[in-house]
Amino acid sequence: MLLQLHLPRTLAPDVPDVRDHTVRRALLSVRSDDEASRERVMLRCTERDKKLIVKCGLCRWLTTTQVQRLYFPRATVNAVQKRLRKLADGGFLRTHRESILSETLHAAGPKARGIFEENGLEYLGGNEVSRQIEHLVGVNDIRIAVETGTVPVAYFFAHWQLANIGWTQAVIPDAVFAMRHLGIRNFVVEYDRATEGLSVLVEKLRTYQEGLRGFSFEAAVIVTDQDRRMDSLSREFWKRGVSLSVLLGTVAELQTKSMVDCSFLELGGARHRKLLDVPQKSEKPDLS
Repeated sequence: MLLQLHLPRTLAPDVPDVRDHTVRRALLSVRSDDEASRERVMLRCTERDKKLIVKCGLCRWLTTTQVQRLYFPRATVNAVQKRLRKLADGGFLRTHRESILSETLHAAGPKARGIFEENGLEYLGGNEVSRQIEHLVGVNDIRIAVETGTVPVAYFFAHWQLANIGWTQAVIPDAVFAMRHLGIRNFVVEYDRATEGLSVLVEKLRTYQEGLRGFSFEAAVIVTDQDRRMDSLSREFWKRGVSLSVLLGTVAELQTKSMVDCSFLELGGARHRKLLDVPQKSEKPDLS
């Protein structure tokens, strides 16, 4: 009598491999690669999305709070985060987080190129995260304060944009902007985080005081991180003979108000005024 022997061998081709079984696929995470791909295909950018994406490209990096202030002022932070996540999943934005306690940053992603071209703008590709990211975020806080006011803005250029507009001055401000109020009123901006010696800022102001060829401006706006720094700068500028029209303010106020609504300390005047108020004649303060 012959015995039938069943020797072990590889699975027959028609036997489904457990790794690819449809039952197992049904148990995979909700955000599978297939579904993520379908989301990218289905995502349609609204006009607001397109403006947001272009702004992230021009500003290099914007925080979630900055995006909310510009484009979702009435929405909750959670709703803003969800929309930004969808745009990132779709490849229109890139995100970065310095640490678990840091706010998420957003830049234009690879699929933003088409939106830039649609608006006649040059897509410069992905921006690396700056080593001075806090400074960049502060400059963008100043930009947003300028752009969210009730007075029309003629232009705003951050320092990384100046070369592209033909800026040839020996000194490079952190930003320049102009408001349309009784004509075009130009300003230069310096964001002081007390990371450089005071002499560096003083030398910049002296250069401004001598005048910039082909560019006249009304005042230098100095934005600091602290009120105490603002007061000490005012006193130090006078000691060092700076007679330029200087307005000093804090980034904290600019984060909650527009540039034209903020109160600035006027160098030498010992008084506060709004950006577009008529300047008063400076009087040297008591430094004793």
